[in-house]
Amino acid sequence: AETCVAHDLIIIMQASNTGLTGGSVPYGDYDRPVVLISARRLKGIRLIEDGAQAIALPGATLYELEDALAAIGREPHSVIGSSCIGASIIGGICNNSGGALIHRGPAYTEMALYARVNEHGELELINHLGINLGQHPESLLNRLERGDYTDADIAPASGQTSDHEYQDRVRDIDADTPSRYNNDARRLFEASGSAGRLIVFAVRIDTFAKPERQQVYYIGAHDPDTLTELRRHILKNFKNLPVSGEYMHRDCYDIAERYGRDTYLVIDRL
Repeated sequence: AETCVAHDLIIIMQASNTGLTGGSVPYGDYDRPVVLISARRLKGIRLIEDGAQAIALPGATLYELEDALAAIGREPHSVIGSSCIGASIIGGICNNSGGALIHRGPAYTEMALYARVNEHGELELINHLGINLGQHPESLLNRLERGDYTDADIAPASGQTSDHEYQDRVRDIDADTPSRYNNDARRLFEASGSAGRLIVFAVRIDTFAKPERQQVYYIGAHDPDTLTELRRHILKNFKNLPVSGEYMHRDCYDIAERYGRDTYLVIDRL
């Protein structure tokens, strides 16, 4: 990465399977040469704070995090995302993913380890994980990858590691601004929402208690205005909001009903 910056090259980072939507591959014309850097082998998930938080490296997937948390009755930010084939934890943070999640809001953290180009045009490493890994960049990254740190090296969280305000914001149905939209300035912070502008080596994120009971409801309507009225009523009047909500076209429902089990088995087995 230092060599690329020194020669003014474009860097496109690849973590886990972030290429399905084209976000981690070249697209269109560029004014400079492009270098792809894959961090898929930089893998690892470490649960901290008795499992209430996790440290995730670029190659770690939501599926792996969900599997690690299942044993302690917790789950990751996005269970929907974990069902995808190799969805990246860090990719979700960089893109503020999670638009269907009413309780948890978009993927967000203020604690990360990342590299950036500073105002002098030099690459520098920023450690805001709250973990003492030393000062030298190479040894710091080696310690991170090996998990060479103890609980004594981990400081209490000094910033948010998820969007604690989202439920209040999404309930404000009469606000002039939408509650969920791209480029929400409140949730653009260092690695969060960086969308390819930083090299992110690790993030510190919240995990969530897994509900003892869950119930999925499918509500159909011939008129979209009916669903809009229902959504506004739920957000305004329900004491406890649904965990997540999603609009689906009739065709999507029919496809899921017919092929959903097959898709589940393919993902589970592969």
